Amino acid sequence: MTRLRQMLGQERGFALVIALAVTFVFSMTVVTVIEAATSNTRSSDRSKGRISAYSLAEAGINNAASILTKSNAYDPHVLHPQGTYAQQDCASPPANPVGAASLGNTCSAYTWTYDGGTTTMWGWLDTNTYNWTITSTGSVRNAFGGAPTTRTLIATVHIRAQASQQNIVPAWNYVFVKDTTPNVCNVTLDQTTALSSSLYVEGNLCFKNSAGISEPNAADPVLLEVRGKLVWLSGASKGVGDASTNPNQLVTSAKIGGGCASGSIASAAHTCSPSSPTNDYFYVKAGGYSTSAPAINAPTLTSTDWDGYYQNATMSRLKPCNSGGLAGTAFDNDTTRNSSLPSTFVLTAGSSYTCQTTNASGAVVGELDWNASTRILQVRGTVFIDGNVSVDGVVKYRGVNSSGAHPAGTDGSDGEGGMMVMYVSGTVSMSNTGVFCGWNMTNDTSAYSSGSCDFNAWTPTTSMFMFIAGGGVTLNQGSYFQGAIFTPGSVSLGQSAQTEGPIIAGNLSLGQSVKMKPLPGLADLPLGAPGNPNTSGVPEAPVYGGG
Repeated sequence: MTRLRQMLGQERGFALVIALAVTFVFSMTVVTVIEAATSNTRSSDRSKGRISAYSLAEAGINNAASILTKSNAYDPHVLHPQGTYAQQDCASPPANPVGAASLGNTCSAYTWTYDGGTTTMWGWLDTNTYNWTITSTGSVRNAFGGAPTTRTLIATVHIRAQASQQNIVPAWNYVFVKDTTPNVCNVTLDQTTALSSSLYVEGNLCFKNSAGISEPNAADPVLLEVRGKLVWLSGASKGVGDASTNPNQLVTSAKIGGGCASGSIASAAHTCSPSSPTNDYFYVKAGGYSTSAPAINAPTLTSTDWDGYYQNATMSRLKPCNSGGLAGTAFDNDTTRNSSLPSTFVLTAGSSYTCQTTNASGAVVGELDWNASTRILQVRGTVFIDGNVSVDGVVKYRGVNSSGAHPAGTDGSDGEGGMMVMYVSGTVSMSNTGVFCGWNMTNDTSAYSSGSCDFNAWTPTTSMFMFIAGGGVTLNQGSYFQGAIFTPGSVSLGQSAQTEGPIIAGNLSLGQSVKMKPLPGLADLPLGAPGNPNTSGVPEAPVYGGG
């Protein structure tokens, strides 16, 4: 019996050990399950955090694109560059363009707070390629403590210049003549020449016979500014304003820095007045006359500027047309800007031709298409001709959009009216009775009518062809031109020639019965106009390079 009790006691001890072992194993299993569940929860949280942080970083890239769309995408301050790219004047950057709203302090990166976390974004602009490099970081709180979960994305956004750029150069609202040769008539209005456009003369302006400048339409104010003398040569019967009409066609303003004189350029100057004793033919609206003629700055092109146009034009020997278009040798016979093109580029060739160029994204950045049957010239962008250009007969120019089309019913904001700058290292010449007309975007028709251009139909803010000629521009007898001209040389208008649009020239020579009509203050100019910086661009789709 005693032996039995001992054996039973040993078994009870063994059972206790087994029970404890089972309990331990079960506890460890529970702990392992809990740890696994906790680990899975943490892993899931981290995964969700990374996804959320990525979404927040992506939102920053999208915000950057929105800012670039609504702002001047060419302003290097606009995305608050940081580190070595920070702008020295970030605390108070200048308005860009002049007159635009201030950006305020741009020294700190953009930060946005959302329910799920925060986004920090900044970018810097490469002014050679017009590519923005944008860095955006999304940050999400770590539910288990410690450092937050972050993701950083880096994207490149290219800015494609719009066909139209805001005009911030006052000189483009005038017929502007730079010549300051002393003791001569720098500009002479002769015979029946009639100007009704704003005129700026850096030197002296002289009148002969019945030539004059007047304001036939009060809605198109004429501003006259002469830094030198205003001179009535012997026999001159008209001048400033027109008092013979009803109502009188008084000019809105006349700023005459050197005073008025009669007889010759050497005559003593006096205060301009239509009253005795001077009896000048000088009729200006009340309060519009001033003896102070402050200088207006006009663009001046250096050799470096011309080289830049040659390198960067959207169509040229260096930027050849797409397959099937004009040969590169049509623009230049070599690859150096040296006015070497042996033959004149005939813009209005007897046979139709085409040229289109596109950027890396496939957007059309250059278009020069001539239809010899319809006489329609379709244009977009900038082109460089390293020689001379001639224009013959009738031309009706219009534009295409960034897809290379001219769709109906548009407002012309993507260049559909015809916005182009043609750089010509030599001369531009328009034939006798040649007609060069813009487009009417209101009705989507040409401004050409009955052998001439209809000034009232033309919409110059959305339709402007600009010649930039290194060697001068000649508009021959009876020609009619709607557009803009810039040359450091001379603009020569033959007898009865007519122009509508701004001119900036070193010299201006006017034949008999020339007419020059006014333009309202131009809000926009074509891309590439001298002196006018790019302020309007379209951000292309982001290209992600990191994150």
